[in-house]
Amino acid sequence: MATGLRVDRVVHAFGERVALDGVSCEVPPGRLTGLLGPNGAGKTTLMRILLGVLTPDGGDVWLDGRRLQDVHDRRAWGYMPQERGLYPAMAAGPQVVHFGRLHGLSRAEATNRARDLLVELDLGERWDERTDRLSGGMQQRLQLATALVHAPEVVVLDEPFAGLDPVAVEGLSAMLRQRAADGCLVLFSSHQLDLVQDLCEDIVMVDHGRTVLAGAVSELRAASGQRRLRLHVETADRSWLTALDGVRVVSDHADDLWLTVPSGIDPLAVLDAARAAGPVLDFGLELPTLSELFLAAATAEPVLEEVRR
Repeated sequence: MATGLRVDRVVHAFGERVALDGVSCEVPPGRLTGLLGPNGAGKTTLMRILLGVLTPDGGDVWLDGRRLQDVHDRRAWGYMPQERGLYPAMAAGPQVVHFGRLHGLSRAEATNRARDLLVELDLGERWDERTDRLSGGMQQRLQLATALVHAPEVVVLDEPFAGLDPVAVEGLSAMLRQRAADGCLVLFSSHQLDLVQDLCEDIVMVDHGRTVLAGAVSELRAASGQRRLRLHVETADRSWLTALDGVRVVSDHADDLWLTVPSGIDPLAVLDAARAAGPVLDFGLELPTLSELFLAAATAEPVLEEVRR
C-alpha cells in the first residue's frame, strides 16, 4: 500500500499567469483528504500535475518517498475527471469492463469487479443500459466505477459530488470511506466545504495558487482559537454582556443569541452570566466551520498553516 503522497513547492504558470505559486502538502493513505479552494484557486492545475498530465515549472511530487517522473508512474492510479469521460453509446456494464481491461485485468476479472462495483453503486440493474440513457447522477456513479475497477491504491477524484442528490452523496461518501479504511490514498477536490467538513479527515486549502491551510480537520478547527457560543435566553436584557471583555455578538434574533468567545475566556463563565440574566433554554459551543476558516485564511497573507499529526 502507498505510504503517502507529498507535493513539494510546486510552481506552474500559463504564460504570465501564475496558477501555482509554491504549493506544498501531504496526502496520507487510509484517510480521506479534500482539496479545497474557490474557482481559479489552482485546484485543477494541481490535480493535473499530480496525474502527470502537466509538468510543473518547479517543485516535485513524491509517492512512497520516490519522485514521480511522468504519467507512466501513475498508470495504476484511479482517476475520475470532473468532465464526463464515458462512451455514450456503450452499455454501463461493458463500459466498466472495458476500463478494467485497459488497466490489464483479464475479461473474467474485469467482469466480476464491474458487477460488484455496480451493485455497490446501486447500478446493478443497469448493466445492459446505454450510458447516455442514464441520469446525470447515475453517469457520475458509473464514472466512479470505471476509476475503481482495477482496485487502485491511489484514487484522485475531481468534484465527484457535483450534481448528485443527497442520497447519492451519502452512498458515494460511504464508498470512499470504505476505500480509505482499506488503506487507499484518496484525494478529491470540491468547493462544497460543509460536505467536506463532514466527510474528510484531512484537507488542503489553496487560494491564488498557494497553500493557505493544510492538516487534520479536527486539529485545524480546534487550533483556530475561534469558538461560537449559541444561547437561547428568555430575556431581552443584554446588559450582562458588557462585563465579558472580548465576547462579541455575532447575531441576536428574538431569544437566539450567537457569541464569539475568545480562547482566554471560559464559555461556562459566559453561560453563567446568561443564566443570571434569564432562563437559558438551550445552548451549545461550536468550533468554526471550514467555510469560516477558509475565509479567514484567504483574507490573510497566503502562508502555509499546517497542523502536523
